[in-house]
Amino acid sequence: MSETQLATINNGVAQHIRQATDVAGACREIVKATAQRIGNRDYVRVEGWQSIAVAHGCVASARDVERTDEGWKCIGEVRRMDNGQTIATAEGFLGFDEDMWAKRPTYAQRAMCQTRAISRACRSAFAHVVVLIDRNLSTTPAEEVPFGGFEDAKQLNTEKYEEPSKAEIKEITAKLVEEKKTKDSEIKDMVVGFGKYKGQTVRQIARSSEGFGWLMWLMEQPMKNAPDGQPYKKDVQLRAVIKAVIDEDKKDDIPF
Repeated sequence: MSETQLATINNGVAQHIRQATDVAGACREIVKATAQRIGNRDYVRVEGWQSIAVAHGCVASARDVERTDEGWKCIGEVRRMDNGQTIATAEGFLGFDEDMWAKRPTYAQRAMCQTRAISRACRSAFAHVVVLIDRNLSTTPAEEVPFGGFEDAKQLNTEKYEEPSKAEIKEITAKLVEEKKTKDSEIKDMVVGFGKYKGQTVRQIARSSEGFGWLMWLMEQPMKNAPDGQPYKKDVQLRAVIKAVIDEDKKDDIPF
């Protein structure tokens, strides 16, 4: 290889590095502002990936959405705006075995499948830019991370669940009593006294995908009535806490 050819290659590499650095600076604010905290890590959402693509003069989209026996799949791709050249492709998938999505409407399942494909395609092309923005950001797209993060996902194939200590239960109960004394307060957590999650609080249960699915199932079950014909007050309070936790998770969980 001649010195001229080597110099050309080096100049090209340097140009790409400069461009990536410039894009990292331009997109840092939106990427970090829209990043999602799941478990103990921050993950880039589709808005952040798309901003990086646009800054590179590209556009990300999804195509060929198809329903299979296992779920929905489609192809995500990143194209240059100036000539339409495809620079990256990836497959997005949403499985019917996912507790978070099994009972969602079809349009929501299709949308999340496409969102995952777009984020995954952008990740294939621009993961290095995320590292330049903040080395603590994970390059795994947020839409692919299970509720609670991968730490909790490891527990899904076992029957072992961490029981809260008596001290933790006492502390939570004390807080709930204190909240009840406060005018217009809302109960933010509650210990479940039955079933496989007995002794855990609603928010502890919701940390895993399996636990979150159990809470959603519980919300669909009819409540038993007290002798006066009305549901037990404790059951009503429990449903209110579960609903609040589910509603918190549903906020912006279908990015378009």
